[in-house]
Amino acid sequence: MPKEIWKDIPEYEGLYQVSNFGRVKALNYHRTKEEKIIIPSKSGRYLHVNLYKNGKSKTYSVHKLVLKAFIGDSILDCNHKDGIKSNNYLNNLEYCTHNENIKHAVETGLRDGKGEKNVKAKLTANIVKNIRENKYNLTREEFAVCYNVYISTIDKIRQNITWKHV
Repeated sequence: MPKEIWKDIPEYEGLYQVSNFGRVKALNYHRTKEEKIIIPSKSGRYLHVNLYKNGKSKTYSVHKLVLKAFIGDSILDCNHKDGIKSNNYLNNLEYCTHNENIKHAVETGLRDGKGEKNVKAKLTANIVKNIRENKYNLTREEFAVCYNVYISTIDKIRQNITWKHV
């Protein structure tokens, strides 16, 4: 079984550490000189912790802290190799490009990129059905304004070029 290794969190040296198991601890919890493991909160899909310095609080994703402390800082995305966002063990994390991260998410089934599951989607399956049925005889321009999309988006939906799965 691997050993838990602790490293200072860059910019929080002497205040906080993070381990290769993805745990974060305060080194001087409430100025008691006691160490305390911080229980992360879940915000969205990732685990977060609040770190305090000079009376100011800042929220960090645990996986980013692990990579920053053990590998170094990077402008690249952080990827969870097994796709489990709460698994912040160092051996489960890696830096990769944004495109590689998206490709990994699609390959592992975390994201299919279709319809409402696409992070940039403005429409829902029900709206697409509405556009195709067009019960109220709206023009493509009226649909575009109503749903804040381009006219070409309405055309592609009506021609079944996009949203084919609906």
